[in-house]
Amino acid sequence: MSRIVSIDSLRGLDMLLLCGGATALNLLLRWQGGEAVPEWVMAQFAHAEWGGAFTCWDLVMPLFIFITGTSMPFAFAKYRQKGGPAWRLATAWRVVRRVALLFVLGMLVQGGLASARPEGMSLFCNTLQAIAEGYLIAAVVLMCSPRLRVQLAVCLLCMASYWALLRFVPFGGRAAGLFEPQQNLAIYIDHVLQGRWQDGTPYSWILTALSFGALTLMGSMCGQVISEHRGWRAVCVLSLSGALCLGGALLLEYDTPLIKHIYTTTCVLWAGGWCVLLMALFHLVFDCSGAVASRLAYPLQVVGCNALLAYLLTEVHGPHGHSIWWGVAHPLVYGLAGLAQPAEAAAFWHAFLSLLLLWLLLWCLYRHRIFLRV
Repeated sequence: MSRIVSIDSLRGLDMLLLCGGATALNLLLRWQGGEAVPEWVMAQFAHAEWGGAFTCWDLVMPLFIFITGTSMPFAFAKYRQKGGPAWRLATAWRVVRRVALLFVLGMLVQGGLASARPEGMSLFCNTLQAIAEGYLIAAVVLMCSPRLRVQLAVCLLCMASYWALLRFVPFGGRAAGLFEPQQNLAIYIDHVLQGRWQDGTPYSWILTALSFGALTLMGSMCGQVISEHRGWRAVCVLSLSGALCLGGALLLEYDTPLIKHIYTTTCVLWAGGWCVLLMALFHLVFDCSGAVASRLAYPLQVVGCNALLAYLLTEVHGPHGHSIWWGVAHPLVYGLAGLAQPAEAAAFWHAFLSLLLLWLLLWCLYRHRIFLRV
């Protein structure tokens, strides 16, 4: 089964931003625009404060989770065709293995596993672990039934259940329906179940698996729509679906605030809506517009096909706080970047050249069909 260009490209764009592209763009704007750049533009490069306006940077993690789901219908269709009568058993092993590996890698990236100091470790605090949760929920659904209506029903059930739990279940002697930092049901459950293994941030992970599952299923449904209705029909269905999600978020915000830290249902609808619209746009541009447009996707495909490796290289940090890739790229680019003046220019060129070296590495691996999979 041939790869879907739009899916690889959207994954590549998301990872390119996460691995240094957003930093380089931010530094370029500061260098070239300075104080002339509007504050609201610069705010798009940082996470929103609790309950603040959703930013472009807030979309990076939901898109990472969403795009995991888009490739699942294609993979599970292949498992179903090649696996014979016992395909579910073989697929279940793949799912369990992948969930376990993602969980361990999440601890390696952000949970302090690499430090080998138990007192400094966090059990559950990383995007890869959120992906593992969402992937597990979506995988169970796809193994039970590949039908779109079943995925939609479970997605809606996940969102409705999470909304109802946060709104109506009291916790720790407090009233139900609180949406304050450290004062909400989701973070309370994390406190109870993780104890000292928490990372101390206001982000929640355990109960929020329902939201991660809903986002992954949104991606899975988009992948299935593309699989069954490639072309303009798929673009129209996805565009309408994305608009409905955004409209639903605007309506639900009157009842439940949009808080990305705990992925309220309002946040899932808002972030998911934008993810679906991006998927529609990428499908239109790269899958429906001929070979020339597909070739323009090549730089993004290079990153998208090795997204996990790029993420690990730039997110796993050593004892001095620098990432693995910083340790590789910095000795190669800091002298050249240092020739630029002023300091803002030097910082931009350092970030840009580091990102370029990472892309060249991924390109070499892509040319030789070497990919890191879990």
